Amino acid sequence: MDKYSTVYKTAGFFRRYFAMVLDYLINMSVSFIPFLVTVFSAVESYLKSPPYFNPLSFVFPAVLLFLMPIVVFFYSWYFTHKFGGTIGKILFGLRIVDEGGVYMDKATAFWRMTAGYAVSSTFLGLGYFWAFRKKEDLTWHDRFLGTKVLTVGKPVWGIVALVLLKILFVVLVVYFIAVTLPLFLSIPSIAPVPLLGVAQPVL
Repeated sequence: MDKYSTVYKTAGFFRRYFAMVLDYLINMSVSFIPFLVTVFSAVESYLKSPPYFNPLSFVFPAVLLFLMPIVVFFYSWYFTHKFGGTIGKILFGLRIVDEGGVYMDKATAFWRMTAGYAVSSTFLGLGYFWAFRKKEDLTWHDRFLGTKVLTVGKPVWGIVALVLLKILFVVLVVYFIAVTLPLFLSIPSIAPVPLLGVAQPVL
């Protein structure tokens, strides 16, 4: 990547915010939703036939819940180092560069995502809102590590992806409320079966 600092302007707060929301929805789509689907499937299997339920059905959701945050972190770190931003930022036409105007090295990308984000998250996220200062549009983690978020293209594809994912999540919520939840509520509770040959107390 060429040095862009003198060619492109720094991105404002709202464009960065919506890119972050898009990244959040993408991460939810590939991690949390599959986890919920596998959990609901296991619970439904148990409620329908407890004697034949396999406890190992909960192993995969547990493994998924443990691994996905690690996978998401390394994906974000690799894309930020290699391509100048995660998918959300790329679709919104944003790129993260260092003081030299080039993509960050691996160490800078790592510290930006860990210590840098931790610094900006203090005081109720004041470090993120610092990007409202229009002269530089820099957050605290940008200042801490000497990075900038530049606008290198139009946000059209980011807006389209954000709208489509929001529609998808609304459809999933409606489907859960209208179909999945009534299905769980309609499953009868499992009553204990009386043992043969054992006299039952008369009430």
